[in-house]
Amino acid sequence: MGFNDNRRYLIERKKSMYKFVEEGFKAPFEVSTSDYHLRKLRVDDVEKDYQAVMSSKESLRQIFCVDDDWPADDMTIEKNYQDLKEHQDEFDNNEGFAYTIELPDKSKCIGCLYIFPFSHGVYDSCVYYWLIDELDNQLNSNLREFTDKWLEKDFDLINPAYPGRDFTHLEWERIVEEIKSK
Repeated sequence: MGFNDNRRYLIERKKSMYKFVEEGFKAPFEVSTSDYHLRKLRVDDVEKDYQAVMSSKESLRQIFCVDDDWPADDMTIEKNYQDLKEHQDEFDNNEGFAYTIELPDKSKCIGCLYIFPFSHGVYDSCVYYWLIDELDNQLNSNLREFTDKWLEKDFDLINPAYPGRDFTHLEWERIVEEIKSK
């Protein structure tokens, strides 16, 4: 199961079963630390995002699942635009929240953070994030620590799942398959 399939499944399940965020919730549009700036991912970010995605495409193919096909070697900027449009619409509809991660001066996209519903089990959300290869080792643990605190404080999400980080993708696939079978 690829990232987009899993994301769509979780969002559809959210619509029918479970309240991801409270009615009328307004997700933070942006937040900054001394190391990075997070802002709602929008179609206006397509060029910066595309450059970041393609610069780290091999690593990205392991972030959302094992040997994902995203991003394809021949992914176009138009395809990236469509992906960003989906994320922008999900954000606007409180179905999921995608953030671009930029350098503090906002000059360069260095990754993305995705917050999606997870309606079963002990988790209240499903979180993925990636950083460009050149900064991953430097900022990864800092971003994780920040994200955990931010999700609780600003989203009231206290037990996020981090597939591929807290447990293997194979373990995550088993969890999702078990849910689908119910």
